[in-house]
Amino acid sequence: AVVSTQSTGDVNLTATKLPTFDEKPIAKKRKKASKRRFPKSFAVMLEEESERYRAAQIAPSTLPARNFCAVCGYPSPYKCIVCGAKYCSIPCRDTHSDTRCLKWA
Repeated sequence: AVVSTQSTGDVNLTATKLPTFDEKPIAKKRKKASKRRFPKSFAVMLEEESERYRAAQIAPSTLPARNFCAVCGYPSPYKCIVCGAKYCSIPCRDTHSDTRCLKWA
């Protein structure tokens, strides 16, 4: 409501917008209940959409495979002679040969 005041401090009620009783209050819209109250499990969705799920394929990459170190995850230019695991540096090679090489398995 806007109220204007005069220089003497009196309130001018003619400029105030007072509520009238013939105005209807704004009703809030109620949200409709969702049909999906209980979400489906992955297994149920998989059964329903099995054809599309199984048909989702992509062509093989035209780029060469990337090689990562089996110890630290950095790009690796070297391979273990015994088991073929990839490593990137001498410390990673030593760690691999001490703990992870499959030559004793």
